[in-house]
Amino acid sequence: MMTDEEFYALINERIEAYKGDTTLMNEAVGLLVVGRVMGWEHQRIASTRSSWTFATKHFIDPKLVMEKRTAIGQRKSVALHVVDKLDAAGELMKGYLDVVTRKVSIPKSELRVLDG
Repeated sequence: MMTDEEFYALINERIEAYKGDTTLMNEAVGLLVVGRVMGWEHQRIASTRSSWTFATKHFIDPKLVMEKRTAIGQRKSVALHVVDKLDAAGELMKGYLDVVTRKVSIPKSELRVLDG
């Protein structure tokens, strides 16, 4: 991963060379800078597709200059908590569906009958 000095030199170089509307450039720089703190997985969820595409095209692939997840991002990102919960629920549902569709065989001795 790039050092902070290399990262900010790249940002300055690309801003100097850029000609055009600065709206997306502002979003892309914010995406890259905040992503260094929060991690690219958070930024991929929290940023617009156009900002991510612009950052990749005009600056650098964000995944190359930031970690996937950081301690701060893991602690503060509601988006990552939601994704983690959905992943866990998805795994639980997949396991349930495997049992229902008989992709997994469970011995009858392990099945419990609920008295109602």
